[in-house]
Amino acid sequence: MSAYFILTHTITDLERYQNEYVPLVLPFIAKYNGEIVVASFDAAEPLQGSPEKGVVVLRFPSEEAVRGFVNDPEYQPAKELRITITTNANAVLAPEFQMP
Repeated sequence: MSAYFILTHTITDLERYQNEYVPLVLPFIAKYNGEIVVASFDAAEPLQGSPEKGVVVLRFPSEEAVRGFVNDPEYQPAKELRITITTNANAVLAPEFQMP
């Protein structure tokens, strides 16, 4: 069953995010058979509350693949870069919905 990595954040250095972080993260998404479903750097439209405007949704084939992606030792330098050029980041792993 598919699982999703959902990230919201504010990007504080868009140029570095696009030119440094994105090229670093793409091979790790591919390594875990992930697919980019949503990638909005700063244009997500708030419909309720005060969420961050940067939203990323990645679909992976399983929860284990999401955890593998997030915890991959080789991904950690890229993750640290993302953390330094963003604020207010929140990330969750969510399983695909199955009708009861």
